[in-house]
Amino acid sequence: MERREQDDSYGHVLKYTGIFGGVQGLTILVALLRNKLTTRLLGEAGMGLNKRFMNIAEVINAWTNFGISFYAVQKISEIYEEGTDDDLRRFTRVIRTWSVWSALLAFGICFFFAAWFNDYYFPSGEHHRPEIMLLALFVASMPVEAVECALLKGLRRLRTVALIEVLSAISTLLFTIPLYFAFGLRGIVFSLVLCGWATALIHLYFSVRIYRYRVSLFSMRVIREGWPLIRIGIPYVLAGVAGAMATGEVFKYLGDDSVVGLYSVGYGLMVTYAGMIFKAVDTDFFPRLSSINHDTRRLNHAINQQVDVCVLLIAPVLIVFVLFMPWVIRLLYDSRFLPVVPMSVCAVFYMFFRAVSVPIAYTSLAKGDSWLFLIMECVYDVVFVVLLCLGYAYFGLTGAGIALSLVALFDLLMISTVYGAYYHVHLRLRTLRLILPQALLLAVTVGVCLYLPTLWKYVLGFLCLVLSAAFSWRCLSPEVPVVQRIGQFLRFGNHKHN
Repeated sequence: MERREQDDSYGHVLKYTGIFGGVQGLTILVALLRNKLTTRLLGEAGMGLNKRFMNIAEVINAWTNFGISFYAVQKISEIYEEGTDDDLRRFTRVIRTWSVWSALLAFGICFFFAAWFNDYYFPSGEHHRPEIMLLALFVASMPVEAVECALLKGLRRLRTVALIEVLSAISTLLFTIPLYFAFGLRGIVFSLVLCGWATALIHLYFSVRIYRYRVSLFSMRVIREGWPLIRIGIPYVLAGVAGAMATGEVFKYLGDDSVVGLYSVGYGLMVTYAGMIFKAVDTDFFPRLSSINHDTRRLNHAINQQVDVCVLLIAPVLIVFVLFMPWVIRLLYDSRFLPVVPMSVCAVFYMFFRAVSVPIAYTSLAKGDSWLFLIMECVYDVVFVVLLCLGYAYFGLTGAGIALSLVALFDLLMISTVYGAYYHVHLRLRTLRLILPQALLLAVTVGVCLYLPTLWKYVLGFLCLVLSAAFSWRCLSPEVPVVQRIGQFLRFGNHKHN
């Protein structure tokens, strides 16, 4: 009972959001150095080429991972709550066996169909077949790493997952830069292979200390035990394929690698960096939601609680990004990427709306309703491709930023409506009262940054930042003891100086 109360508290949500947000902050500092060197060594075209190779890997992984890792988190979380250690050990062997077969299948598809992927992703006639064949080694590492990470998440070894994030970021830096320096564009795939297996081996180092690595590749009993998981995961596989192919279609429409590189930087600024707060949603929130998926009252409470924390934490971060976007780009990348400033500013509501929709979207996955999840994802992907292509066609990269925000708004309205009808999941009035003021302050900041002179931009933008941060502090401090203690300490210091 005590454990349940701790998991349901704002303190727990903020604690792990803070842990993984902080870890993402450390990885961003490492990425800062990596990006600065990468942009100088590869330029916009190199960034675009890297994204194309990554998209090929993501499509193949989506086809071959069978949704094992995602639903493994749910199943392990349930066994962790209600089962025995023997049950966990047996299930771990099952998912590891399937991950090996998944890795072999992914390798084969990437290696033997390299010519087809080259023609599809490089229709202008570029010859990258040898690199795609080498990419098969990277694709094979993805299901191995994903399953080991799922095991750690399901067992609630969240501090270990956080440590792995840091170690993986450092290893990525150590492998990528020397290869880019030595081989230029030809070093992209080499770096992906080395970084992929380094990350997989880091996960294995920690996970095998909990459960020894055992697989039964030719045991029909073990394979049959994993089949129900695979059957449930088929819609998830199809959703992953649809998402990866949607991104690929956008890349094909954008055309030139330099444009793809600029778009990827603009998208990454809002999604990768500003989205560091969402790491806890996947790592901590989904296992908790899976363990209470049959209790509608607790489910609603957990979702609204997570939305509260996500919105209150991300709104000031987004305002900082919008206000100082040119400086952020110079810091994280290079002045050559300044043309993406309007796109990133216009795309800022993508992350804000996602802060509301993502916790709700996990409901179908926590309940195992994978076909509903697939339908929602496919509708989202179609709207994503249509709006992105129209936005870019009419307004260039700025239009792509506007389209991203509109896509996220559509997704929020669709998820709220459908899941409200199916699962009786609704945002509380208190949550709406937290969302609206932060949305208004963010909208004002976007407006002043786009249309006002520099002086007024910073004066009014900084005022919005102060109001947003103060509002978040005031809302969180009554709920979280650690925030209360910080506030008491600050008040004590003021009294002392007075």
